[in-house]
Amino acid sequence: MLPKLTSARAAQPEFTPAERERQRVEHLVLGAPRPRPGANRRKKGKAPAKIALAPGVDEAVELRERWSHKANATPQTLEHVAAELRREGSLARLLRTGAIDAHQLAAAQAIREAFHLVVADVAVRTAKLEPRGTGGGPDAASTELLRTVIADRAYTAWRAAIAPHGQMLLAIIVDDVGLTKAARRWRVSDRRARAILVNALDSWRRC
Repeated sequence: MLPKLTSARAAQPEFTPAERERQRVEHLVLGAPRPRPGANRRKKGKAPAKIALAPGVDEAVELRERWSHKANATPQTLEHVAAELRREGSLARLLRTGAIDAHQLAAAQAIREAFHLVVADVAVRTAKLEPRGTGGGPDAASTELLRTVIADRAYTAWRAAIAPHGQMLLAIIVDDVGLTKAARRWRVSDRRARAILVNALDSWRRC
């Protein structure tokens, strides 16, 4: 039986690693909804108690519930979102306030990953590929090379699309600078900075 949130003191129920993995597969990979409390848990005149899931899984399921009126997020998007929420960075806070949605948050993390992958590739471009594929043989090196090439092309196309605001967007997305602080630094209004960020995150899908 899954633990249930019954009070503020029960806000962090314990989960074994096996239970966390089971929930991750069931809810994030297979897309199962949050389990509903039994009839004996319902109180007359009150909404049924919410079943708590493991950390990371619970936040991702909550986001899916929150954005279900638009379109169901893919398991890949939910994985990105759950990882971003664990960081508790400025973008996660923008999600909580409704400034961006779950898909845009996932795009931000994908951009950050592509940035670091491309920067890392530039740093070791003169090195051999074998050490980068350690433990996987030639196929691992080839897979990593292909992943880097794809990330490089997507990131390059995205940077070209957002060129006038590239530095501000990288500060927000990669360096985790708050939206308001970045807006002041680049002398734009908060509203304008938010619009630029949203458009840039949406454009990532096209790249």
